[in-house]
Amino acid sequence: MASEHDGAYNDIGLLVRAAESYYLENKTQAQIAKLLGVSPSTVSRLLSRAREEGVVRIAIVRPQGRNDSLEQTLRQRFGIDESIVASVAAGASDDDAVRRVISAVAAPYVDALIKPGMIVGIGRSRTLAALADALQRLATPRHITIVQVMGEFDSQQSPTRSAELTRQLAEMYAGTSYFLNAPALVEDPALADLLLRTPGVRQVLPFYDRLDMMLVGVGPLHGSPLDMNGLLTREQLARLEAAGAVGDICGHFFAADGRLVDDVYPGRAIGISWEQLRRCPCIVAIAAGDGKVPALRTLLEARLVRFLVTDERTALQIVHA
Repeated sequence: MASEHDGAYNDIGLLVRAAESYYLENKTQAQIAKLLGVSPSTVSRLLSRAREEGVVRIAIVRPQGRNDSLEQTLRQRFGIDESIVASVAAGASDDDAVRRVISAVAAPYVDALIKPGMIVGIGRSRTLAALADALQRLATPRHITIVQVMGEFDSQQSPTRSAELTRQLAEMYAGTSYFLNAPALVEDPALADLLLRTPGVRQVLPFYDRLDMMLVGVGPLHGSPLDMNGLLTREQLARLEAAGAVGDICGHFFAADGRLVDDVYPGRAIGISWEQLRRCPCIVAIAAGDGKVPALRTLLEARLVRFLVTDERTALQIVHA
């Protein structure tokens, strides 16, 4: 066991390990103590010293409400039902902090959309995960049905997994959850067809024709979770780019003119189809970031997204693109 004197928490490597475990991995102080072989009181001193030494820098980004002018411009320009544009404090550049601000502003309005008995489809994204956390304070039993609308591509447990968001929201709203036990993209079309016929997948698919609402993220072509998790090769990305693809929604790739370009990818997306997406009466897209502007603008122009949640920076770029 490490010594309990000051040297134990003056060591910079130990400070970093304790700080990463606590702030990035969400471990408790007791868990960190066991991991590092020190007492919980030493962990507390390590975390205090990490802040004093600048190993940990904490920035608080306060929600500043909504930008009514930009929201009205988006509604008028694209004919959408609703837009929520969160005002983020000047200088806030941390992506996670911006996601939390957007989600905190949007949560009361999204919660009001969720009515008893609804069937709600859930996609995945880091911002959607932040929204789910913000909804935790507002959710009440409504006996809704929560359906996972796309397969997975994480090899490890993650709060952004579609299945995890489905479980979380179903528990929050005292609802019933249906999971899609399949990968998001399957390169072999024959294997994709087999997966779609398995009982675990087949019983979920009929819900996609009955959705009242969807909560989804939007991915850029490059740097999206599909790209970062290795589901797309460089060759496939190049082919999608050559076809004009600007992003994806629920694993479906689309071009700037609204064309579906899934045929460029040799396999199949497992989950809700493009046609079922277009028939959903209320798609709430929550997304922000410079790289997502072309994809978001395309979806708005195609009238696929009727409810947009974003921040001022992204909204301004959408309007002036």
